[in-house]
Amino acid sequence: MAWFKKDKKSRYDMGESAKLWEAENLTPSEHITQADTFLYGAGSTTVATLLSSGKRVGRSRQQIYEKWAEMEGDNFVSSALKLQVTSALGGHETTGKTIFIESKTDDKKQQAIVDEIIKDLTPFFNKVAYSMAYTGAAFGDSYARIYTNDNGIVDLCIDEMIRPQLVQPYERGSKTVGYAVYIGERNFERLDISQLARLKMPRFQWIPQNGVVEKSLKIHLTNNDYNEIPIMPSMVGGSMLFNAEPAYDNLTSSLTGLVGQRWMDSIDEQLLTVNLESMTKPQQDKFLSSVVDMLKKTKERGEKALKEGKPVLERIRHIIPVFNEKQLATVSPSNGGAPNRGGSISIEDVLFHAKALAGALGTDLAMLGFADQLNGGLGEGGFFRTSAQSAENARFIRSALEDFFYGVIDIHTLKKYGFVFNSHERPFSINFYGSISALESEKAQTRANAMNSGLLLVQAIQAFKDVGASKDMMITFLSKTMMIDEELAKIYAEIVGKEADNEPV
Repeated sequence: MAWFKKDKKSRYDMGESAKLWEAENLTPSEHITQADTFLYGAGSTTVATLLSSGKRVGRSRQQIYEKWAEMEGDNFVSSALKLQVTSALGGHETTGKTIFIESKTDDKKQQAIVDEIIKDLTPFFNKVAYSMAYTGAAFGDSYARIYTNDNGIVDLCIDEMIRPQLVQPYERGSKTVGYAVYIGERNFERLDISQLARLKMPRFQWIPQNGVVEKSLKIHLTNNDYNEIPIMPSMVGGSMLFNAEPAYDNLTSSLTGLVGQRWMDSIDEQLLTVNLESMTKPQQDKFLSSVVDMLKKTKERGEKALKEGKPVLERIRHIIPVFNEKQLATVSPSNGGAPNRGGSISIEDVLFHAKALAGALGTDLAMLGFADQLNGGLGEGGFFRTSAQSAENARFIRSALEDFFYGVIDIHTLKKYGFVFNSHERPFSINFYGSISALESEKAQTRANAMNSGLLLVQAIQAFKDVGASKDMMITFLSKTMMIDEELAKIYAEIVGKEADNEPV
């Protein structure tokens, strides 16, 4: 800072002084008092407002994860999550690789280190990328156990022992500093960031949860020293399933009702009335017993065919001797002969909730096995437009994966070389295979539309010039009729004063 002069005149050459800026922007906050919070209709706001969001109230960490684990096992939700992950990662046509570490240095020493990092870690990254991304999209966090020796990382392990339900990350500010893992003899193991790597999805929406009350009592919000900020448990968040919970519940209920209705309608129940007039009591008992045994045998035969998987290929006949009025008088359906129930659940009800769930997950229903939904005039390229939402979610997955991979590389260089690259001086970068197809399709379409618009503008300018328009007329035409910015119209209008170059080539 030797170039910066301390004299009064040049002190403010670089901008407004710190003292003046603080007086104008920082000092006024000192006039805010607690009494002001009860005035102007503010009321007594507390952290309890974070315990609800619409109809959903705060839940414990275990309850939230239990719900998301249930949703993860659903075929609709699982397919949507897989689509999000594959959209983000892509994959090489032959090798299937998705993650690449690429050098961006000219220094020979750094290049040698980068080459070793690529050789050592690329296989691990490609092995865990899909699993980490899928679990992160479902639960907001995913973890990998790091095993190291003097040669750096020797394995990245992902199994059921470090599922998000069993790991509680702890943070100082927004930085992860350690973990509590609820396994082992004491149901508690403490790990640091060199032992466990975390993929943390961006937190876009607050999820009501009970732990926020206890966290608010301990956190030092007014402390500006980062090293004195208390280490606090990280709240649950980042999952793509939270917004889809109501739609999932509605779809599950409608499917249960539809399937239950089908099961009930599949029961063929009939009422048989037997005329027992002029029979003695022993005759009545014997006749009823024979009818019941006949029906039971038919039922047993049907059950046996179902269990053995062998169809009944013969007709069943029963002989009932009758005398005068001793016979089966009436055979009628148990519902009185009605063709169907009054208020039935149709497939349209289920389809509506399925669309709502797909929309909440950011994936069009047409991409979850309902290709017939693409009908209706979308035309060529319609598939890409239905996948634009998942393409946006793919950005978030890639961002979270990139931070996760950089964190793993830091541990590798720490153990193998004894140092860690500064985040802004890394001689390498993490790249994913290819690009997100839906976004590329939208970009290509946008570029094509822009080029077509430009060509039409050139044709309009040329035609207006050929009819003898003046410069002022050209400016008015471009700005008023073509609705081009006036400053840009003035630049385009300069073509009127240009003489055509008729020299031979």
